[in-house]
Amino acid sequence: MGRYILKFTKEKRLKYISHLDVLRLFQRAFKRAGIKLSYSKGYNPHAKVGFALPLSLGFESSGEYMEIETELDYKEDEIKDGLNAIMPDGIEITACGRLAETSKTAVAAVLDFASYKILFSGDADDAQKLESAVKPFMKQESIITVKFSKKKKKNIESDIRPHIRSVTTVKTGGGLLFSMMLATGSRGNLNPEVLVDELCRFAGVDYSRPQWAYRRMEMYYLEGRNDMIPLSEFKG
Repeated sequence: MGRYILKFTKEKRLKYISHLDVLRLFQRAFKRAGIKLSYSKGYNPHAKVGFALPLSLGFESSGEYMEIETELDYKEDEIKDGLNAIMPDGIEITACGRLAETSKTAVAAVLDFASYKILFSGDADDAQKLESAVKPFMKQESIITVKFSKKKKKNIESDIRPHIRSVTTVKTGGGLLFSMMLATGSRGNLNPEVLVDELCRFAGVDYSRPQWAYRRMEMYYLEGRNDMIPLSEFKG
């Protein structure tokens, strides 16, 4: 028996498949690769597979993570190479590490931050407005968003400023490229699209989804107060 953490990409056409479809894709891939997953007990057993954080539909990623538990012990490269041999274009296993069998700490439970690259390819004047707005936007002590709660049937206000670690920009040939480090996980979670929408409102720019390309680059956990460690280095 073994526990492993896998890092993988999700890009190209596969950015449009749902999280549930990704789970099904991996379950079929494990079977085809001959990797025997462990299953829970009871009337409705399910494979012991968990994802660090589902990716929003339409986002690409260079740093997705999942953990698995297997019935047999495998070498890390055996899992990585076996899956890559049958994965469709758009998903590639870039790393596989072994987790401590004595620990049951889930990868999702330690997740603290995620980094993103977000490209704005819209009008040049709008790009200039957005670039100029970043510094005053980030100097705000609070950034209040309003979301309608179907459960409570009313608007709920929340301050997203504590969940923003950094936002920077650089001009590229394809447009204005944003780099963001945002709180992610059970202790605090900010969808970058929410932040972009608020930044557009602050800058006086209409938010149009086709003008924005989102890519998650990496996920991190904290050691101490400030040391951010990539999830690929997590050992359980």
